[in-house]
Amino acid sequence: MYRTIIVPLDGSLRAECILDIAGELASRAGAQLDLVHVSTKLAAQSSQRDAYLDAIARQLADKWHIRTTATILDDERFEPRLDVAGALFQFACDRQADLVVMARFGRGKLVRMWLTSVSEHMIRWCPMPVLLWRYTGSAPEPGTLTAVKRIVVPLDGSRIAEGVLDHAAKLQRILDAELHLIRVTTPADQTSAPGQARAYLDEMVAALGARGVRAQGYNLDAERISQGILAYAAQAPGAMIAMSTHGYTGVARMLLGNVASDVLDNATVPVMLFRPAI
Repeated sequence: MYRTIIVPLDGSLRAECILDIAGELASRAGAQLDLVHVSTKLAAQSSQRDAYLDAIARQLADKWHIRTTATILDDERFEPRLDVAGALFQFACDRQADLVVMARFGRGKLVRMWLTSVSEHMIRWCPMPVLLWRYTGSAPEPGTLTAVKRIVVPLDGSRIAEGVLDHAAKLQRILDAELHLIRVTTPADQTSAPGQARAYLDEMVAALGARGVRAQGYNLDAERISQGILAYAAQAPGAMIAMSTHGYTGVARMLLGNVASDVLDNATVPVMLFRPAI
């Protein structure tokens, strides 16, 4: 299970939209919630800023009955001087965090937290998964997390794609959800017969079942991999996507970084991304 969940904040309502999601996750997992804000040299030093973060931490602790911390990172503590994404990455590693929860904004772009590239860099660098929740103009309704009952995990037969399975299984237990393992076949695929894809999914479902993880496997056809993933997630009520973030093409086709990017940009459901160290 999770021990530490990190939520980066920048003072905006968009960044704060996922606070209750993170709070409920921490409550269910028995984890500590660490709120963090990076103060750059350009940012005004203000006691109001410190009070703002402390107040949010207290509210979440009272509401969800969890342990919370509030940390202001001053960029002057880092040598050599780091940018915001680098400071957050170092903080997450120092805390040995199990999960980072952030907001993303609308279709086609990530939420602008300090810099557009912050969340993108966190996804690429962090050794822990990053859960991005779509900001739609207001905070998620109560019960939004409870409504997540299907975690869609795209697989392609590679170790990289399978690297997210342990993290997806943790979420499955916390949310009392079911894993939907999907393998998308495109017209360009010439590497395996449909029967081989089915056998692979059955093998993965059986392996997860032996660990007490509820899972089902689905072989899909689509023009593009990301199109198949997005279409399946959109039609599955209460879905969340969990996938690895990079790979390459070869005899055994792996999920490409641009596939994960396309899914993240266009998904209408929460997306958890993980960069396996393989």
